[in-house]
Parts: sequence; C-alpha cells; structure tokens
Amino acid sequence: MPNFHAKEVVVPKLPAFYGETTFHFKATAARGEELIFVTCKNEDFLLKIQKHKDSYLLKGDKISRPTQVSILQKALRDLRDLCSIQAYNSNIDIFKDRRVEISPYLKKIEYFANEFEEKRDILIEIGFGSGRHLLYQAKKNPNSLIVGIEIHKPSIEQVLKQCELQNISNVLILDYDARVFLEFLPSNSAKQIFVHFPVPWDKKPHRRVMSERFINEAKRVLQPQGTLELRTDSDNYFEYSFFEMMKQKKIEVRVNKNRDLEISSKYEDRWKRQEKNIYDITMYNFEDSPSIAKIEKLRFENPVDFRLLREKFEKKVIRGVDFFAHFEEIFEIDAQSGFLRVSFGGGERNEHNYIYITPSSTAYFPDNVLATKDNVNAHKLIEEILHGTCH
Repeated sequence: MPNFHAKEVVVPKLPAFYGETTFHFKATAARGEELIFVTCKNEDFLLKIQKHKDSYLLKGDKISRPTQVSILQKALRDLRDLCSIQAYNSNIDIFKDRRVEISPYLKKIEYFANEFEEKRDILIEIGFGSGRHLLYQAKKNPNSLIVGIEIHKPSIEQVLKQCELQNISNVLILDYDARVFLEFLPSNSAKQIFVHFPVPWDKKPHRRVMSERFINEAKRVLQPQGTLELRTDSDNYFEYSFFEMMKQKKIEVRVNKNRDLEISSKYEDRWKRQEKNIYDITMYNFEDSPSIAKIEKLRFENPVDFRLLREKFEKKVIRGVDFFAHFEEIFEIDAQSGFLRVSFGGGERNEHNYIYITPSSTAYFPDNVLATKDNVNAHKLIEEILHGTCH
C-alpha cells in the first residue's frame, strides 16, 4: 500500500485544499496517533500519521482507505506537498503523472443493497485473484453480467485495468467480504457462483468462505438449475465442503478430480507442477426460493455526547450471545467531536469501523455498515453502551 516516512511532519491549520484533495480536519488519540479526514475524487477516507521512535509513517487508514490505490496515492502526495514534507522510503510517486480516474466497473456494497437490478444472467466469482478466470467468463458470456468479489486491492486494480484495456463492459467488481455479499442479492438471481482456490484456513475454519450459512445463501441466490462450484487443492476443504453441501435439500452434488478447465489460475498452474490433486465440487440447485427484503444501513437513533464519552472512555470488549462489541480507541477532533474506533459483529464476519460523533449527529464512518444478521444485535449493544456511558 502507498506510504512514506518522514523525520518531521507539521500539518498546517485545517481545513485546507491542495492538488485534488481537501483536508477537512485532524483527529488525535491519547497515545499520539493522528487521523486526517480527506476527500479525493469524491471519496471520503482517513490518512494516518504514526509516530515512531525518531520518524513518522504516513499511510492510508486501513478501515476507510479507498479500493482504488491510485486515489490514496494521490491524497498522500497532496499531503506531502501541502505540508512541505521531506519524505524518504516513499512509494507514492509511482505513476505520479497518470491521471486518476474512478473506474465504472467498481461498485460499493450500497449499490448492491439499494440499486442493483439485473435482467441478464448473473455469474459471480468469489476471490478472483489475478482475474484470469473472471475475464475469461466475461468474454465467454458477453450477454451475462460477471460480478467479481475480492479484498486484495492490487488484484482489483489489475482486473479494473484489464477491463479497460480489453474493452470488457459486462463486469462489476466489489471490494467486500464474500461471506456476507450474497445476503444483498435477490433470490433466484444468479446462474453460477465460482469459488476457486479459496484459502483453506485449516487452523481457523471459522474464516472459511464455505460454511453452512454461506451455502444456504448461495442456494437461495441461485436460479433453479444454477450451480455453486468449488475448486480446491485442499483435501480437508474438499471433504468439509462436500458434507456441508450434502446437508441441503433439493440439490445434486457432482465431484471431479484433476479435471482440466478451459482456463487455469496461477495457483492451479503451481499445484499442477507440484502434482497435487485438484478437486471440483459442483452443487446444482433445484428449488425456487422466496424473495427477501432489501437490507438497510445501520443508523444511530440519538446523538452521543462526545465530552462525556471522552471522560469515561476505556478500551474494552463487551460480549452478548453470539455477538460482541470492542471499543478500541478514541480520537479527538475538538472538545465536542471525534471518532470512536470499534470492531463488532457475530459468528463469521466482524465489522471494523469508526463512529463519527458531533454535537448534532452520530454515524458510522465509512457510512456503509449494513443491517446484516450478524450486525444488528452488536449495533444495539453499542448504542446501549454509548448512551449508558453518556447518561
């Protein structure tokens, strides 16, 4: 990720504007960590300044940083030049003359939650990596929509670039957790779901893409005759996924071993050179599923008094039944405003977010926390704690 080191950093009075970036305000934690709220290319996110022993590290905040790395890179260059920082160990000047554009192929989860309507066949690839298989499917099925899910930002950048270079227009890319993504899709809307060479997580099975819950959602999303296809080199993952699929009703499961596909990933090429076995499990759905309601964003009902929160703040984890909330750090903007960094959630996926508190409002930042099954109870717990602390 883009970053640079400096011996000295002096941030001028904010707000300020430089290049293509607006620097709105700075927020500071008790231990000295600083966040700068910025807008670049209509993206709102945070830059982070970390004090080391005799230097500073400046980078994008992991929770809020934009998916397109070039936007973060541009904002860091503008910060450096605004503050006249003498940087070293820097990688922010790579392609510095390239114009930064927002890709039309890249979507946010809110789009799928609130706007997504599609009459074409939908093919979904989860964890597309280098994008070989995704781009192949897009060209093979020009009348279908290919949705690619990935959290590795360099892979996303690579596929977005290839879509432009190859003039491929039937692709949408999303930077989001695939285990939750299916909850936002209409029932019976997808023709195929591909999960090729996911991380097996043998020591942390709760982090796997495949689970009973994921397969339940995949079956709901699939059309009758639609398929969920897993391709893996892991014996354990193969066995685990097979038995989880067999728990479903009105399905058919087919297994292949060491089958050659029309296109192979770099990982598959590596496994073949090592003469490892490669398994395919394909689950066919034979059932119509009832439609579901759209998922809304989580909102705070009442504002929080930041002054009282700051006075009584302590780092802590509060647990409920199958959910939790972790209050990690507090950042002060001024006496009445600030950020509270939190993590929360339930069984399979946790949210990592900020709560942006001003005298008139309280909201998540980024404002993309949605009312999934795991989030609702944890959100209620956070509200109870915030107002219990403040009152």
